Amino acid sequence: MTMTAVIGGKTAPGVTTVALAASWAAGRPVTVVDADPLGGDVLPGMLPGRTDNSGGLLQWIVATRRGSAQQAAERLPAFGVQASADHPVTVIAGIQSPSQAATLTGSWDRVATALTHHEGDIVVDLGRAHDQSGWALVSGADRVLLVVRPTARAVHAAGWALAQLQQRLGDLDRVRLVVNGPGPYSPGEVGEVLGFGSCVHVPSDRKAAAMLTDGAPFAERALLRSRLVRACSELLPARQEARA
Repeated sequence: MTMTAVIGGKTAPGVTTVALAASWAAGRPVTVVDADPLGGDVLPGMLPGRTDNSGGLLQWIVATRRGSAQQAAERLPAFGVQASADHPVTVIAGIQSPSQAATLTGSWDRVATALTHHEGDIVVDLGRAHDQSGWALVSGADRVLLVVRPTARAVHAAGWALAQLQQRLGDLDRVRLVVNGPGPYSPGEVGEVLGFGSCVHVPSDRKAAAMLTDGAPFAERALLRSRLVRACSELLPARQEARA
């Protein structure tokens, strides 16, 4: 398995859009874990009407608190929602409000350990970086995607997130910069300011993004052919890149 953590600065740079597009582009089983402690909206944004109180990250944490990491990993699929009968993307819904974040904050280490035992690939949507983020999931990831829009405000916000990644990882070897959408600066200029020699540019594709995050009518074939998904096709690490 591989685990990819997706995170951004405080200016809503499109973390969820990139996380979901990369998962759909992978062409193999992927479980998307909504781990935004400010309140998750991955499932209602992509699959409105298919969420209930019987599954999700918080329910999984509570139900598996007395078991081993391996046992928790084995039970993870039961707490998810499969996005499509034909495409192996499963979503583990996040918390419903920031008031539930305290449970997550005390569980990040255990969650990170359990996810490393999961057989399939994991994509963790961490939302916007802040002190209560699931940094243990970042530390355990094979790859970290830092998402930023090419605007002055977004680049400034990404600088704080980047400093946190540097502090917690020791280096930035696992971090990839993803420049999402249009703005006054080129991807190369954004990469230069943030100290990256290269980056991935995700073009604006409002129709595909609306399917993933705004509850727009879902057309799976159109989504898979979209510029958004195709641009994210190399974002997840290959299986052989998984850390031992």
